[in-house]
Amino acid sequence: MADNAENMSFLAHLEQLRRVLQKVLAGFLIACLLCWPLSERALAALLRYAAPEGFQLHYFALMEPFVARLEVTAFLALVLSLPWSGWCLWRFLEPALKREERGPVLRAALAMGVLALTGAALALGFIVPALMRFSLSFATPEMRPVIGIGDFTGLVLLVMLAAMALFQFPLLLYLLLLVGVLEVEQLRRKRPQVIVAIFVLAALFSPPDVLSQLLLAAPAWLLFEAGMVYFNRRFPVSREPDEVYREAGGTGTDQNDGEGA
Repeated sequence: MADNAENMSFLAHLEQLRRVLQKVLAGFLIACLLCWPLSERALAALLRYAAPEGFQLHYFALMEPFVARLEVTAFLALVLSLPWSGWCLWRFLEPALKREERGPVLRAALAMGVLALTGAALALGFIVPALMRFSLSFATPEMRPVIGIGDFTGLVLLVMLAAMALFQFPLLLYLLLLVGVLEVEQLRRKRPQVIVAIFVLAALFSPPDVLSQLLLAAPAWLLFEAGMVYFNRRFPVSREPDEVYREAGGTGTDQNDGEGA
């Protein structure tokens, strides 16, 4: 199959990719049809779970409830169609991969899905209720909250998508380590910069408030520290870094040895 993939022309690859994307889109649209009747129940369950008893949502435009249900439907369909989309993309990429490359790529794809679902679950189970409680704690008899359904669903989906994206950061570091772009020793020395990068990414992906950024950055930080434990075992340092390595700020000693020779 790899030989056939090499013999295919560029246009043939594009045509095959177009058919794969059509299958992915068709699976997503079918999932939307299945998830539309569930969107109202999902929205009601989310409101009961994340907001206190008796809390009500409002809408300020004629089509706002419809758009909110569309957003919920699209997100549910995205999650439901994810296995089908992954299978279609894998069938497209598999012939171009060598036998020894298929295992790592498949494991990376599975890890991506697990991390994304973990981030979504954390956002839905902890971050969104914490944001709701924090916001509603400022309510007084003279100042009552009037929250639109569009703002509520937009906040929930944005936080979930931000958590799903931010939780891919350890996988990105793993892939960079796997291909040799980074080394574990570099990550050890650059740990403060990596932590700052996590908080910056959380600020970019999350809603514009400090609490959301902290609630997103803290789990990602802990996930990075857990990843470092795995990286130290998976990519052990074969030799101690010498002074030339440290002064070069990450330049490999093999290159220096070659120049000296």
